[in-house]
Amino acid sequence: MANPGQEPGAEPREQGRASVVDRRMIIIGVPLLAGLAAAGAVTGYVLGGDKPAEGGADGDDEAPTPSTTPTAAEGPYPTDTMLVRLDEGESSSIYSTTPGSGDRTKLADSGHDALPQWSHDRQTIVYIRNDGRWWQIVTMRPDGSDPTVVVDRVGRGTRVCWSPDDKQLAYVDTWEGRSQLFTFTLGDEKPVRVTRSKDDKDDPTWSPSGDVVAMWINTKGNRQIALVQLDEPDATPRWLTKDEVNCADPCWSPDGKWIAYTRNGAAGGQSDIWMVRPDGTDNQPVTSGTAQDMDPTWSPDSKWIAFTRGRVQEPSVWIARPDGTEEQQLTVGGVYERHASWS
Repeated sequence: MANPGQEPGAEPREQGRASVVDRRMIIIGVPLLAGLAAAGAVTGYVLGGDKPAEGGADGDDEAPTPSTTPTAAEGPYPTDTMLVRLDEGESSSIYSTTPGSGDRTKLADSGHDALPQWSHDRQTIVYIRNDGRWWQIVTMRPDGSDPTVVVDRVGRGTRVCWSPDDKQLAYVDTWEGRSQLFTFTLGDEKPVRVTRSKDDKDDPTWSPSGDVVAMWINTKGNRQIALVQLDEPDATPRWLTKDEVNCADPCWSPDGKWIAYTRNGAAGGQSDIWMVRPDGTDNQPVTSGTAQDMDPTWSPDSKWIAFTRGRVQEPSVWIARPDGTEEQQLTVGGVYERHASWS
């Protein structure tokens, strides 16, 4: 898909510069980045979903030891293979799992893997990894074979999404000090910059129709969910949320009728899953309460929403109907799962 304003051959990033995107802090000690710590950063690295607006993670930097073994509830939910990131001590890996079974197959094990996403035909998985020098966008087959770096040296913690025909990827990276939306056509040599605005932005999700991308954009100090028209990226975004709280993690339902997202709630870091129509109507909560819920993903039949729940160092995957009913935990065993991709 051609995009106006594209700059063939343009380099999409500043060397050695991390993304300006404000991400939810998920801290895992990584000896490979000791040099970063020496330069003034904390020991460990930050990756993953988006930081709640007014609070965020507690300050405990040590991964706690699981004290319980939760059991998934029985339910009539789909059993299509789900991808998850599993945190294991000082590393994170990508696994495939049958929802609620507790059976997991490791697919990516570099030790620094995150944010897996199924292609629509479920023949390819895209994810990000840190190779010890910088972040990369990588694809692999559903069994974990043929890992291929498709975009090298991208912003830390960037989220990648697929076009409806699975021929392109969209993600956010830094350009001249600003976060911008990029697309990359598989098989090409270089990505293409789509947006030029000065507003921070991230978490793209491509519409099933293929003409727009939903993402959060910072406006007047708050991150809101908006639509960016790919054939007119410099036009004013179409705002879907207008709350005085931060929103993030939009995810389009496969049937195209809803966009689920993370909405920061009360002070103290609470966040819930909400959903809204692509025209901005029917904005409504899916989950509520004191837990931190984030990173929604739809079931392939658009009848369930899976999401991450819990403290950033004690995450598990849950599901609920779009109306909030039949809420139940999927993660089985004393493990820490997050970043689910179901469709």
